[in-house]
Amino acid sequence: GGGGGLDHLRQSAQFQALRAMVQANPAILQPMLQELGKQNPALLQQINANQAEFLRLLNEPIDQNEAAAAAAQMGMMEGAMGDDGEGGAPPGTIQLTPEEAEAVDRLVAMGGGAWDRALVAQAFFACDKDEALAANYLLEHGGEFME
Repeated sequence: GGGGGLDHLRQSAQFQALRAMVQANPAILQPMLQELGKQNPALLQQINANQAEFLRLLNEPIDQNEAAAAAAQMGMMEGAMGDDGEGGAPPGTIQLTPEEAEAVDRLVAMGGGAWDRALVAQAFFACDKDEALAANYLLEHGGEFME
């Protein structure tokens, strides 16, 4: 038997990124949900109505195939096929538009090079491509990502 009204979140690349970030740092959940309430009040209402299911989904182990499937569904693996598997992006790679890449580069620069670009890109997408929100998140929690 399938779950309730939140099963569609499993297919969301944004939810995959949020889940990875929340599992790495549970304190981020509240600010992310507040931001979600501004961006998508209907989804927040759905989450609030199904809190137990939402928490269960958040706590599921991150399955690489599931993450890759979500990325594929989002069209992020377009260059990954062909060339006998060479060239192209590896599965799970997020393809950025030039504008998104510039925003990620600015965020990486803000961290003085201490933040991994992939993590910065994840934060950017989890924050619904809101550069200011991603910057706040990274400044608050960026020390946890330093290698």
